[in-house]
Amino acid sequence: MKKNAKPFDSALELLGSKWTLPIVSALLEDKSRFNEIQRKCEVCPRTLSARLDELEANGIVKKKVYSQNLPKVEYSLTKKGESLSAVIKAISDWSYKN
Repeated sequence: MKKNAKPFDSALELLGSKWTLPIVSALLEDKSRFNEIQRKCEVCPRTLSARLDELEANGIVKKKVYSQNLPKVEYSLTKKGESLSAVIKAISDWSYKN
């Protein structure tokens, strides 16, 4: 997001990015691993990786890496990300009515 953009413009730029809302919706259900999110959203790995990086950089998603023999990474929403629940519900309600 652009540093000097107005808050509404910045939010719209982030949320308007393709796959952002489906990814956030998937993570609203529960924390998930990369492949789980990919299956839920049916998004290609490269796009999912880029979008998760963008969401993490903007404080929407947090990434937790477990150091094991086979590294495990889980993604979950931050408080800021969880606050998008009302926005997603409003968009969903609107789409069903129209």
